Amino acid sequence: MVGDADALIGELDQRMRRDCRRLTLWRNVHRTTGVAYTVVLILVPAVLAVGFTSSETALGKVLLLAAALVGGLNVTFKPYLHSRQRRGDVNAMRLLHDEFRAEVAAGGDRLALFRKYSAAYAGEFEQRGGELLDGRLGTEEPPEKAAEKVPEKAGPERS
Repeated sequence: MVGDADALIGELDQRMRRDCRRLTLWRNVHRTTGVAYTVVLILVPAVLAVGFTSSETALGKVLLLAAALVGGLNVTFKPYLHSRQRRGDVNAMRLLHDEFRAEVAAGGDRLALFRKYSAAYAGEFEQRGGELLDGRLGTEEPPEKAAEKVPEKAGPERS
């Protein structure tokens, strides 16, 4: 029984570590891509405006096409490329993993500890997945839809 609980603890620890590494990797990929897109969107119009090349030449046409393509990609994926939430997701996952490791080191009922942190990890993972699927593409929800999603606070009813 103790060996099974230790195997579960080890598996959960491994999943959390892998998720932290992946989150960090994707955060860096998104940040690098966002910066590269921004640099292209700044430099291409400047090169054409200053006259280093004309928009009539093959190079000028390629630069205009690149600016249009990069601009479209930048706008489409803006919630992912320029998201402050990525840093928050990485930090939340690291915090959860650190709390898990601290409680494992402190001892106690290992099966209850696994259940507690497995549920917390699954909730965190599901929340992130929902936010990725919702991808708002840079638009805000109308106020009436946002108000519908806010759950009412639990507590005594007022008459």
